[in-house]
Amino acid sequence: MLRRLPLPCLQTAEALVAIGSPGSRAELAQLLDAATGERAAGLDTALQALAGQALVWPGEQGLLHWVPALRQVWPSALGLEPPVAELLADATSEELRSMLALLRLRVPVAKRQRLEVLTERFADRAWLTAVVAGAPPGVGPLLAESSQSGVALRALAVSASGETGRAARWARERGLLVRAHHGYGPARMPAEVTLALRGPNWHAPFDPKPPEPELVGISAAEVERETVSAATAFGAQAASVLAECAARPPVLLKTGGVGPRELGRLGKQTQCSEAVVRLVLESAFAAGLLVGAGDSAPTRTGVKGGPRRVVAPSKRAPDPEAGGGLLAVTPAYDAWAERDPAGQLVELTLAWWTLPFTPTATQDRDGKSWPALISRPTSPGCRHARRGVLTAAGRLPDGYGAARSAGLGRLAGWHRPLVDQLPQDSTPFALVIHEAELLGLVARGTLSPLGTALAAQSAEQPDALLDRAGRLLPAAADRARLGTDLTAVVTGPPTAALAALLDAAAERESRGTASVWRFTPAGVRRALDAGRTPQALAEELAAISVTGGGVAQLPQPLAYLISDTARRHGRIRVLEPGCVLHGTDPGLLAELAAHRRLTTLRLRLLAPTVLLSAAGPESTLAALRAEGYAPVAEGHDGTVQVERAPAERALPLPAQRRAPGRPARGAPAAEELRALAHRLLTAPSAPDPADCEVDERTEETAEALAVRAQQLTPSAVRRLASAIRFERAVTIAYQSPSGDRTMRTLSELEFDPPFLYGWCHLSDGHEEFALSRIQDVLPARG
Repeated sequence: MLRRLPLPCLQTAEALVAIGSPGSRAELAQLLDAATGERAAGLDTALQALAGQALVWPGEQGLLHWVPALRQVWPSALGLEPPVAELLADATSEELRSMLALLRLRVPVAKRQRLEVLTERFADRAWLTAVVAGAPPGVGPLLAESSQSGVALRALAVSASGETGRAARWARERGLLVRAHHGYGPARMPAEVTLALRGPNWHAPFDPKPPEPELVGISAAEVERETVSAATAFGAQAASVLAECAARPPVLLKTGGVGPRELGRLGKQTQCSEAVVRLVLESAFAAGLLVGAGDSAPTRTGVKGGPRRVVAPSKRAPDPEAGGGLLAVTPAYDAWAERDPAGQLVELTLAWWTLPFTPTATQDRDGKSWPALISRPTSPGCRHARRGVLTAAGRLPDGYGAARSAGLGRLAGWHRPLVDQLPQDSTPFALVIHEAELLGLVARGTLSPLGTALAAQSAEQPDALLDRAGRLLPAAADRARLGTDLTAVVTGPPTAALAALLDAAAERESRGTASVWRFTPAGVRRALDAGRTPQALAEELAAISVTGGGVAQLPQPLAYLISDTARRHGRIRVLEPGCVLHGTDPGLLAELAAHRRLTTLRLRLLAPTVLLSAAGPESTLAALRAEGYAPVAEGHDGTVQVERAPAERALPLPAQRRAPGRPARGAPAAEELRALAHRLLTAPSAPDPADCEVDERTEETAEALAVRAQQLTPSAVRRLASAIRFERAVTIAYQSPSGDRTMRTLSELEFDPPFLYGWCHLSDGHEEFALSRIQDVLPARG
């Protein structure tokens, strides 16, 4: 809730926490220096916004109350500790009497009255200032610095010796510093003392007016042109990236996600930057257009050790974080490809709008890079950052835009101050602003028509963005300009049918707002290999030509290319025969070809003396002999193969070995046999650790393991889950990537799919083990 509030609301709420509940509006206005003018109006606006969120409400006599949960957000609001009444609530009556006596104040009889006297006097800032001014040397500087620097100096003041220690003791004896009742830990300065030392001119920070970025004049037409250009370009790039994924699915890393090599290949093939590729992949996966074709990923539940990264499980298909396999398109991609450019852009934009992370961020806070489509720490602040950027862009004056993204970022920070900044951001919200510009939501430093529609998208207006995008973006082109230089130029995004036809018969040379294909003999041959006839191909190309006019109006070089390629196409034919029959009697071979009982061989007469059989040599020989013919088998060198049936003989028996001599032993007595039987019957069965100590968390861990390690038996899965849950050692049979199989005894297990971490007794160190390579789980070896 607080993430949605602008900076003045948060500053007002923090000041209220510092004053305490309830607090008067006059005291709040004095603390924020917002008693008159625009600052007072800004304070009223902030209080109304807080009241609308049910965080602050007015009470009797003009007092302001606030929810106690705000104290958890600001435990030391404005750097102030609790007031003296709260800090001395646990002090003894004798301690309060000593403080009053040293301060030369009236000493009542009851403890409650003594505390009331101290509270009343501490509320007088002039009196407190006079007390500090009359303190021994060293007290004033110590308290003044402590009022600004915080806990570290106070802890030093408690444990220091010499002049600093004497000054700290003098302040503690008079309640200017209060030590915890248990007698250890840092000393805390009451809020009244801190405010008195900060002086009457000190006020809490309050910024009711947003920062004013450097502005440039722009027209609505310029914003609309920039919006259409950016949105059209991104839509074409997204179609290219996903088409490349459909044609050549990217290979997922063994550790999960799409690595730098595949990202670079996609960027090179589609002429897109890495940021665009990442944005398209993450948005398309969230929209259900992509799926990892590897092992299915389990739901991340609370297993021992906790997940390092939390991500909502996909109910559509396996998660690409599972590692290995390919990143494939789903059937939903086919429906997406058939949509018009506006529908394609809107589907990806809405998926981006709800992503729980920033897709173009490539590094974590430790500077470590991560692949695309890998689970990341979910942060609701990412969604608030996007809304903050659109809000900031929409609040700029009409006809003006931010000259630089840094200025727009500072304004967005004023609207969403609690949103965490990304480590890659050179300026506030730099990555989020760049993503919004790529999608056409922010143009020329201001909110675009698409951004306005997205901000207005709601349950009451579910198609606001789609309607606006449909009016702005051009429809997909279904015609191409065929040139005499054997090129086909499509202005704007092509339809799926047009792109499929040109991709089948030509080579794509460029993408973007204008796509160019070039016809080559290889491309035309590829179309003919797919089953098109030369006449059908020419008719299809004439139908999509801008000039029209039928086949006769095709550019002459293209018509010649099709006819020339078709003339050479199919002159040599290749088939997969079972065997070849040949002989010197053409009549006999013609008889075999027409024989009804040999139709199962699918004999085909290639020449008067050559027959082709679809069956193999042995089946063909058997069928011919069954019909009374006398064929012979022929080798590759043309010699006749002599068939001799091997004589069947029994396998020789192994030689008998004489048993080694042993001393004769007499038969056991009946009493020994009865005792042995009794021990066997009464011996307790050794329980399998996998069947012991099974609770709900163990079952959850076992379910997650069973999905990741499908090669393990149920008992092995339970044994491993029990070892993880109850911190027991276990022995695993592990197959390394090179194929070597080793036995590893592990302890200190930690389950973080798709890996198992633990202390390996063999290597004497912490190692990670892929769950898919664990072959068996056994009780720990001694």
